[in-house]
Amino acid sequence: MSDRLKAPFNIWLARYQPPAHIRGKSEILQAEADALLKAVIRHAPSFNCESWLENTLAEFDRTATSRTWPTVREIETAAGKAHLALGPKEAARSGWRIDVAAITARRIRNHEAFAQSHLTGGVADEMLRRGLIGSSELAALRKVVAAQYTRRGYQ
Repeated sequence: MSDRLKAPFNIWLARYQPPAHIRGKSEILQAEADALLKAVIRHAPSFNCESWLENTLAEFDRTATSRTWPTVREIETAAGKAHLALGPKEAARSGWRIDVAAITARRIRNHEAFAQSHLTGGVADEMLRRGLIGSSELAALRKVVAAQYTRRGYQ
């Protein structure tokens, strides 16, 4: 992604003058240009990044008060506004909801972190009802969690 952003960013940056206090200091100029590019890359989305960069640079052009290079903060401000211009990645379907029971069961199967509170109550009931986890597996997990609390001195 950085390769796709570097050339257009450098072309855009050449339209502006470096700050007066670093003109003629090639190493410092390069360090400053690199810092600006890193700020751009740090905020770039993983999708549609070329369009986002175009929006970011246009936003800076629109709000610039001088013809000198922007600061990292000014780039970050323009980057945030460019994210808004892209709009949502895709619209959620009507009635869409997060399937907490399926996510928790998958995490349990993959030995990943999960909310221990999901071992009781509605999420646990839903996992059992849908067959996402067996009752013996759920009972064993509850014992493990209870043992952890006992070892830590919680009653």
